[in-house]
Amino acid sequence: MLTAAFLAATFTSTAFAQSIDTTKIGAINLSYVARMSKAGKEGLSRIDQASRTKALEVEARAAALQKQQTDFQVSSTGLSARAIADLQRTFEKSRVDFDRLKQDAQKEIDAMQNEFESEFRAKLAPVIDEVSKQKGLQFVFGLEQAAIVWWSPAVDISEEVVKRLDAGK
Repeated sequence: MLTAAFLAATFTSTAFAQSIDTTKIGAINLSYVARMSKAGKEGLSRIDQASRTKALEVEARAAALQKQQTDFQVSSTGLSARAIADLQRTFEKSRVDFDRLKQDAQKEIDAMQNEFESEFRAKLAPVIDEVSKQKGLQFVFGLEQAAIVWWSPAVDISEEVVKRLDAGK
């Protein structure tokens, strides 16, 4: 009976070990693929250019607001209380408009990033599917999203995905 239990335990653990050995896992660094592929570089470049344009617009508006504040401080001496209040209201309206401009610029850039990520993932999905099937992978983890504490570079399919994504253009 002891021998039967030993054989059953050995057979079960061997079968379990064999089933683990057949599972193939891959990993992909999506930010690497975005930075290195033509499609990713193109999209990131558009976002970067839009960010720079918005930053210049915000900087120009900030400088104008600073000038308006300085003018308000200089011109408010010797004015009536009503005139000072009018200047203050005008300055506050400009400040609120500036804050809205910054918020709108950030929302626009965020929307561009979300659109890029969505379109890029749509382009990437069939390539990842193809590479995964070719390599016989059952799972592919995104290195940025998963709580992976160690991984073998041998399972990283990022470079191959970049090559195939670029070849598809």
